[in-house]
Amino acid sequence: MKKLSIMAMLLYCLLALAACSTPYRMMLKDGTVLMMADEPEFNEDTGFYEYQTLDGKDVRVNKDEVVEIQEL
Repeated sequence: MKKLSIMAMLLYCLLALAACSTPYRMMLKDGTVLMMADEPEFNEDTGFYEYQTLDGKDVRVNKDEVVEIQEL
């Protein structure tokens, strides 16, 4: 019974890790490639994509500058 509990806990931890962030790449019109920790959110009120870089900085990019957003 104890073995089953340990296996269930390990499975839960594995699933929790799998549900963590997926990195994304954003390419701009000028050829700049930006890497981000999660999918960027589009703010319709401001017209900007908002995201967090891999090192934790909050960034905003104008929608008109974005060519593509791709999940890695």
